[in-house]
Amino acid sequence: MSPSGDSASATLQPGQSIKPNVSSSTAQKLIEEYYGLEVESIKELNSYDDNNFYVKAKSSDGETVKYTFKVLNSMDSKKTGHIEAEHTAMFLLHGKGIRCPIPKKNVKGETFALVNIKNEATDVDNNESLLSESSHIIRLLTFVEGQIMYEAHPTPKLLAKAGKYIAEIEALLKEVACAALDNHSSVWMLSHVLELEKFIYVIKEEPERHSLVSSVLSAYKNRVVPIIPQLEQGVLHGDYNEQNIIIQPSATEPDEYDVHGLIDFGDLQAGAYVFELGITICYMMLECVKDGVSIDPFFGAQNVLKGYSQVRKIPDNELEVLRILVASRLCQSLVMGAYTYSLDPGNEYLLTTAKTGWALLDRVWNEKTDEEMVACWKEAVLQ
Repeated sequence: MSPSGDSASATLQPGQSIKPNVSSSTAQKLIEEYYGLEVESIKELNSYDDNNFYVKAKSSDGETVKYTFKVLNSMDSKKTGHIEAEHTAMFLLHGKGIRCPIPKKNVKGETFALVNIKNEATDVDNNESLLSESSHIIRLLTFVEGQIMYEAHPTPKLLAKAGKYIAEIEALLKEVACAALDNHSSVWMLSHVLELEKFIYVIKEEPERHSLVSSVLSAYKNRVVPIIPQLEQGVLHGDYNEQNIIIQPSATEPDEYDVHGLIDFGDLQAGAYVFELGITICYMMLECVKDGVSIDPFFGAQNVLKGYSQVRKIPDNELEVLRILVASRLCQSLVMGAYTYSLDPGNEYLLTTAKTGWALLDRVWNEKTDEEMVACWKEAVLQ
C-alpha cells in the first residue's frame, strides 16, 4: 500500500468489469441526498469506465447551476489518495486562472464520498435481472462552459495553441507534489503500455493489426524503457485529447479558436514530460484526419511541437523516441477501445479512435524512416 492508502499495483486485468451501471434517476437521487440540491435536469455523458452526467440544479439562491456528476469505476474508487491529488491540481490551476472543474463540497463538507451502489444488469441468455452492489466514489464538479475541440475543425494555429497550452499546464503543475501520484498506476499510462500484451488478444483475428501493435510494443520495450530514468519528469494531465480540451472562438482572429480550458483530471500522473507530448500529438494527429478535415497529420504534429516548444525546450533524446510514444498511445486507444467494447457492446464512443486510428497508426509507424521522423520533429522545434 502507498502512503495514501492506495494500492500501487492495481491495474486493469482482462475480463475484469469495473464500470458502474448507474441510471440517471439513481444519479439524481444521489445528488439530492449527498449535495442537497434540487435537480432540474440530468443527462448521461459518454465515458469509458465511469458514469458521467451533465446536471442542471437549483442553487440555494434559486439560480440554475451546471455541474458534471461523476460516479467513478470500482477500481479507481479504491484510490482515494489519487482523488485528493486530482482535487489539489484542480484547485491549484483554478487559482492560477485556468478554466477547469473544481469539486463542490457535499452536505458533510467533503469533496467526494464513497457510497455503496446497486448495479443492475441483465443476463441476456436467461433474460433475468442481475443485482450486485459495489463501492464507488461520487463527485460533483463545476461545469466548464465552452465547446470541446472535437466539435470544431482544427487549424494549424489551434494545434499550436493546444501544444503551448499543455506545456503551460505542465509548468503550473510543478507545484503539485503527492505520494499518491508517484505510486499511481493505470493501463492507460504510457509508462505501462506494455500491459497491452494482456489485451492484444482482442485483435487476434486481425493479423496485420496484431503485428503492427506488436512491433510498436517491441520498439517501446527496446528503445524507450532503457532511457526512462534519463527523461525529465513532472506531473502530467495524462489524457490531453480533443474531448477534454475546451475551446472558444477567438476574439482577435476570424475563423480561429483559442484554448479556453481543460477538463477530466482522472489520469493525472507523475511521469516523463515526453509521454504527455506523445499523448498530445497522438490525439491532435487524429483531429487532422477526422471527417471534414484535410490537414496532413505530420504537419499538424509539427504545429503542436512548435507551440509546445515555445514553453519547454524538448531535448534530442525525447525527439528520438517521440514517434514510438505517439504510436504507443494510438495502440492503447485502439486496443483498449476494442477490449472495452467487447464488454460494453453498443457503446460506440469506445470505437471513436478506430474510425481513423488504424490507418493513422500505419502511417505513423511505416511512412517515414527514423531519420526522416526525427528531422520532421526538429524542423518544428527550430522554427
